[in-house]
Amino acid sequence: MNLNVREALVALSRALPLVLFRAGVYVAGGFAVIMVFGMLLMAARLAAGAGRIVAVGIALLAVPAWWLGGRVLQRFFLYRQRAAMLLAFSGCSHAAGGMAATIEVSKGLIPDHSRWTFLNRSLRGALFAFIQGNSLLPSRPAGDRPWGLTRILDLLAMGHLGQAILSLAYARGGTDGGRAAREGLVLYFNYGMESRRLARKWLLFSASAQFFLFLCLAVPNWLFFRSAGAPVWIGVILAVVIARLLHQAFIVPLVLAGVSAALLAETQGHTPDPAFCEKIAPLLIS
Repeated sequence: MNLNVREALVALSRALPLVLFRAGVYVAGGFAVIMVFGMLLMAARLAAGAGRIVAVGIALLAVPAWWLGGRVLQRFFLYRQRAAMLLAFSGCSHAAGGMAATIEVSKGLIPDHSRWTFLNRSLRGALFAFIQGNSLLPSRPAGDRPWGLTRILDLLAMGHLGQAILSLAYARGGTDGGRAAREGLVLYFNYGMESRRLARKWLLFSASAQFFLFLCLAVPNWLFFRSAGAPVWIGVILAVVIARLLHQAFIVPLVLAGVSAALLAETQGHTPDPAFCEKIAPLLIS
């Protein structure tokens, strides 16, 4: 795919303690999921009729509980780890003081979860307007105008690009959240052509990696559950969930590091237009 893997690994190395700690949380979540599905398997081995009823009942309780647990972790913990990870990707000197110091400095741009949610939603909205060709935003070069599959990939990559812009905002001294985020967005609009191209490739890599993880888990699960006389669907769902957790733990940080490194390199040495920064201020109100 001709990805900037070397640059991504360099950026990832700056955030290694944060990445490993975050991965540990997802791996622990994976063990919790395996325990829940173990309960499903035991329930399914009961008397035929009752076992199915119990298994379905546990599944109906386990899935909402798993989703709610993920939301709670995101609301009170994981968003802060990701914000600190983006700060470390930026190469900012403030991120050299260890994990605790990096987390503390990251609060300059993202002080709480509501700000994290607001900035990500605002950036996705601005990127969507850019893809759609909003007249208030700069027009894209003729060779960089998305259509067909490229347009779909650009829309799907908005989340990764939005967080790369946050990393760029940190690199520009993201203590004044509104100003730094606006400057990062303007630099992306004016100079981010290569970053957009790489973001599409990283998106395809991410999807391929998740599918590969699923296959690596689904095939042995299917064989094991079938030979054990247990419902195969339990093994397939378990493969989906564990593949998703492994993807979040190990693939997502690499993808974000790659997109962030590309945007930081492409915009290095450029200065955002102050007038245009003020023009897009309503998109990212401080």
